[in-house]
Amino acid sequence: MLRGIKLIGVDIDGTLTDGKLYFFEGSSEPVKAFNVRDGMAVHLARESGIKIAIISGLPSKTSEERAKKLGIEDVYFGVKDKGKSMKKIMEKYGIKKGEAVFLGDDIQDIPAMEEAGIGAAVADATGTVKVKAKIVLKKKGGEGALRELIEMILK
Repeated sequence: MLRGIKLIGVDIDGTLTDGKLYFFEGSSEPVKAFNVRDGMAVHLARESGIKIAIISGLPSKTSEERAKKLGIEDVYFGVKDKGKSMKKIMEKYGIKKGEAVFLGDDIQDIPAMEEAGIGAAVADATGTVKVKAKIVLKKKGGEGALRELIEMILK
């Protein structure tokens, strides 16, 4: 099922992070924690020719900076319909349904999972997402779930 994957789409909050938003007095931008193992996995995937895209419902300077540091070019923040964004990215690169996977954790990720053709869910995703996903990972959001998925694809 994971042979021939050319694109991995991923949500941020609850997937690349644990979903918690920390606010400090005097700052409106939340602080988020990202797993460095996911960052290395992005590097490994890109070296293997796999495109990585981020599609997130929340605008965030912190998330934009993380994407920039990882060299991810296809980045969409403040997205209402993640399925449309996933379709746009797939069309940009000529990627067919089933050659892409989308990793998410909550119901707003389901349209992107369906558009990709292969949906993956973090271990602590909502029940609805787990039911829709073809792959349910062992790792929770923020604990290296993207690394787990990329290692599955690269094996």
